Amino acid sequence: MTEALELKRLEALTQAFRLLSPLTHREEVYRKTVQFLKENTRAVSVLLWLYRREGDQLELVAAAGLSASRVGFRLPRGQGVSWEVLEKGEALFLPEVSRDPRAVFLSGKRQAGAYLGVPLRSPEGEVLGVLSLDTAGGVGEILPEERFLAQALAEAAGMVLSRMEALEKARLEAERHKALLELSLSLEASREPLAMPQEALETLLRLTPYHGGALYLFQEGVVRPAVLAGRYPPDFPRLYEAHPVRFGEGLLGHPRLWEGPVYVEDYARFPGALRPYAQKGLRSVLLVPLKPEGRRYGILALGSFVETIPYRKEDEEALRMVAKRLEEVLERLYHLEALHRTREAALKALSRVLEYRDLETQGHTERVAELSLRLGQALGFPDLEGLRLGAYFHDLGKLALPDEVLRKPAALSTGEWRLVKTHPEVGLEILKSLPFLPKTTLNVVLYHHERWDGSGYPKGLKGEEIPLEARIFAVVDVWDALLSPRPYKEAWPKEKAREELLAQAGKTLDPRVVQVFLEMV
Repeated sequence: MTEALELKRLEALTQAFRLLSPLTHREEVYRKTVQFLKENTRAVSVLLWLYRREGDQLELVAAAGLSASRVGFRLPRGQGVSWEVLEKGEALFLPEVSRDPRAVFLSGKRQAGAYLGVPLRSPEGEVLGVLSLDTAGGVGEILPEERFLAQALAEAAGMVLSRMEALEKARLEAERHKALLELSLSLEASREPLAMPQEALETLLRLTPYHGGALYLFQEGVVRPAVLAGRYPPDFPRLYEAHPVRFGEGLLGHPRLWEGPVYVEDYARFPGALRPYAQKGLRSVLLVPLKPEGRRYGILALGSFVETIPYRKEDEEALRMVAKRLEEVLERLYHLEALHRTREAALKALSRVLEYRDLETQGHTERVAELSLRLGQALGFPDLEGLRLGAYFHDLGKLALPDEVLRKPAALSTGEWRLVKTHPEVGLEILKSLPFLPKTTLNVVLYHHERWDGSGYPKGLKGEEIPLEARIFAVVDVWDALLSPRPYKEAWPKEKAREELLAQAGKTLDPRVVQVFLEMV
């Protein structure tokens, strides 16, 4: 290339970059490129084609001149001379395009004219599309210096579009990571096994091109959707009832599923595809097993209908990541459930110990725990579990008292009574080293013998100085004591017990708590 031509090329390239580099939207780049080329050449039409991998087509994204109304038109592979430019990655000039049998005329009829096509490239050399000029159907010409301008615009457009795509990918990736992080935090806080996959699937459908998602569980050898999200054809979910999928059948029942993620581009072509599901339009499917602690829990699936979704590594990675987080949270829930069962068994065992030592009437602990929960709910008390545990542990300190005091048939001496009155503080001393017990529980243990008028123990607190949880439990404890037979008294009738609670309201018991309790029972 001579020095003069190289100078012209550089001038054209500088002009093209100055025009396109400030732009921030793809459509602006498309429009500016074709408009500028049309205004600065004698071409009849200027066309910008981009390659669409899905469908393997060239799409007309911008046009100026006679073909401006054909934006959106698509050329299948091999149709039109622009495919040669795309495939070879080289400029193509045809002095008379009508003589080329491959030429496609958007007007619908073959017309005389010249053609110039130049490739749009990314900075990495990938051909993104084709920028073309032609004089078909009108009066014009393509001058040698106009080739420099077309090539410069194509080079600048390719680089600007690549930059935009990179920025868009970075933005989408940031949004993707943000969505997955938010989902991860939400799953960590969740306690509902079926609410977790619902949220997980909804997040996955925002991040991937799939239409619907589901969590499938095996129940008695049959695969059933436990959770559905997204869009499905009418009556599709009902197919699982009318045509159940059994283990070993179709895709969901395929044993290979448990080995890892499975992608199927077209369900109808999958060996063993179940006809009713294929007829409903099920097309592309991406599945991953859920195996917390190695157990076959279920299958997390994404699917499309009618439309094929090409495999994308990022979709599989997102599905894998979500499945892994679900497995971790399910494992945690299993452990929490096991701990809960162990704790419940320990609480019931404790109540039996208290009863066997003749500290309480049979069933007292469980009754007051259940009543405390109901009363706490009626009052809108926030820590119901802490209240329940306090009910179970309220007389724990009595286990440290000697039998001769606990089982003494006669009245207690002053010293013995003073010893009995230490049991709330002894109970607190036993429990305060257990980090899982909330303050509510410890307050019930320590203050359940405090009285509204200040006559209680161990601190002599009065009125609302007494924590609400202790005031709630005190009402329940008195009620159950009145209704229960003791060695020194018979069980009271309910009506008499109600009268006694009303008499104690404002004296030993919180009057508002008594009122709510009596409305409840």
